[in-house]
Amino acid sequence: MDEQNQNLVGNETNTSIQRRRPITHEALERLRKLREEIIKDRGGKPFEEDSTEILRKEREKRTEQLMQAATGQYGKDPYEEDTPEEQA
Repeated sequence: MDEQNQNLVGNETNTSIQRRRPITHEALERLRKLREEIIKDRGGKPFEEDSTEILRKEREKRTEQLMQAATGQYGKDPYEEDTPEEQA
């Protein structure tokens, strides 16, 4: 990378660092209100499943789908829900 491009990269990095600001009291209050609205909309019930777990399962499904496409060995559709018998 030449010197001019290195300077551009360095300046972009410095600019992004300068844009960071501490979170304000107002932003925290908006987040608290949003959380309350979500809880109210859900009837006070928390989400049943952790988002991390949902993402992990979806990644596994997608990986299986890609492997099937790559090998030509198609089995069960990874996006098809398991029947109660398959879940046991």
